[in-house]
Formats: sequence, C-alpha cells, structure tokens
Amino acid sequence: MTWGVPIIINFFTVTSSDLLFKLFPVMMLFFIIGIFGWIWAIATELHAKLPPHVKLNVGRFKILFSIPILYMLAIVMYMVYAINTSSSTEVDSTAGAVVGFVIVLHLSSIVCIIFGLRFAAKTMKSVELGRMARFGDYAGEFFLMWFSIIGFWVLQPRLNKLTE
Repeated sequence: MTWGVPIIINFFTVTSSDLLFKLFPVMMLFFIIGIFGWIWAIATELHAKLPPHVKLNVGRFKILFSIPILYMLAIVMYMVYAINTSSSTEVDSTAGAVVGFVIVLHLSSIVCIIFGLRFAAKTMKSVELGRMARFGDYAGEFFLMWFSIIGFWVLQPRLNKLTE
C-alpha cells in the first residue's frame, strides 16, 4: 500500500499532469501513513521489549517524530487548498517570509526523521542483542528503514519474530 498505490497512481496519470497534480496529495498520504506508521510502530511496540537495563527515551521520540508527520499533513492540506483555489497568480508580499518559514520547518523535519529512523533502528537492534546497541550495530537497520522499499522486505520478517 505504501509504495504500490502511489506507483499505480503515477502509472495511470503519466499522460495527464493535471490529474497527477490533483492526486499527488493522495499519494503523499499513503506514503506518510505507511512509512511513518511503520517507523512509529517499530519504535513504540519494541520499546516495551527492551531489556530492563536499556533506557531509551520513547517520549522524546514521539514528540520529535510527530513534527515531520504534522508538517507533511499540513503540506498535504495546503496542497489540497491550493489546488481547489488556484485562480490568482499574484505574488503576496509575505511570500519570502513564508518560504523561509517552510525551509526551516522542512530542515527541522529532516533532522527529526533521521532521529526517528535512528531511534527505531536502535530499539530494534537493542531488543535483538539484549543490550544497548551502538551505531555500528544498527547502521544496517537504519539504512534499510531509510530505504524502506527494500527495508520492508528485509526487516519485516525479523520484526515479526521479535514481536511474537
């Protein structure tokens, strides 16, 4: 669902850029729910299975990982609004400030996403090892989560075993 629906939408709208533009928010929603939901589930569900001596702050993860989720949902809502009300081509005098604000939010979201991927990978590997994992231990899991189209296939069987 995460990758398949957007790819199918993209395939069927390749000849109609207007239709693709209108369906792009739908593709983003599938992606946000799928990828971020998977990362959230890994971090929160496996956190309860951590050994007692391993302390990872799941509260900080939830707060920081919520930032890009809320930011992307706001972008989707703005895109839907812009698509439905795009009749004017005037440039607003506050456009520069808005662009600057969006750039700051976007860069902050990237940092929070990287933190979330690192937290989920560290949690997963710490549960597997039974001790606090170092980056060298979970670097592979981190990059597999980052490149989720491959990571789903590699990590999900291991995650299923860990949750049983």
